[in-house]
Amino acid sequence: MVIASGGTYLKYQHDKKEAEQELFNQAKDKMESYIKANYKNIKHITYDNDYKIDPMGGISIEGYLNGNKEKEFFGLYDKTNDEIGISLVDAEEKPECQEKECEY
Repeated sequence: MVIASGGTYLKYQHDKKEAEQELFNQAKDKMESYIKANYKNIKHITYDNDYKIDPMGGISIEGYLNGNKEKEFFGLYDKTNDEIGISLVDAEEKPECQEKECEY
């Protein structure tokens, strides 16, 4: 019985990690679309592999732009609404996206 319980727990942990990794991949895709739609001269986006999932199911995502570790970004992906809710991006906004966020 102990072995069965241990196996069940390990399976649960494995499935949970896979679900988190899938959410992280969704967040990276959405963040990339958001950044490229709203900011100028974005050639390359590098993501940190660390992420945090908040109790509401959102996931934080961060990294840097164009190979420059000083050009950082941060975003909070809201899975329910499939959007980047909060973000800070060290890049110049496209003129058409300054008043209102461009669609991504």
